[in-house]
Amino acid sequence: MLDEPDRILINLLQVNVRASYQELADAIGMSVSTVRRRVERLLETGALKLVAVPDWPKLGITFGAFLAISVDLPRLRSVGNELAKMEETCWVAITTGSYDMFAQVMLPTNGDFVRFVTQRVAPIEGIRNIQTFMIPEYVKSFEEYRLPTTPNPLYMRGGNGNYAFSEELVAL
Repeated sequence: MLDEPDRILINLLQVNVRASYQELADAIGMSVSTVRRRVERLLETGALKLVAVPDWPKLGITFGAFLAISVDLPRLRSVGNELAKMEETCWVAITTGSYDMFAQVMLPTNGDFVRFVTQRVAPIEGIRNIQTFMIPEYVKSFEEYRLPTTPNPLYMRGGNGNYAFSEELVAL
């Protein structure tokens, strides 16, 4: 479980992944060695990953879309693994609901997308149906998400496992 200093460190690194341990320590009011240990622990446990996020249009990749995919359930993981191997996919997720899987893809153009879906995705054994959703504009992208520095009381549970706040309080 993350404590408040860990959440603050993650939030600060989300804003500036290149911040030095000294800058982080100054911002959070801890020693540099404490900050270094906390960040290294977050990295070692996999709670935090530091990655580069491309600015797609600046790289000439201007077409984004979601694929909603229906799959023969015995082939669910193999279809997901095949999609995940493709360099065009940003992420692949097994889902519940009307579709079994969603994927986000990024390609240079609309024409490239048509070729990708018809020549690379459609032939994968186990896919029954594909519905596509073009992304004309992002309102908020995943790299803009910031981990809240304190947990939202709406989602906190008491010692008995029940939510700490009643629905009547939440509605106020």
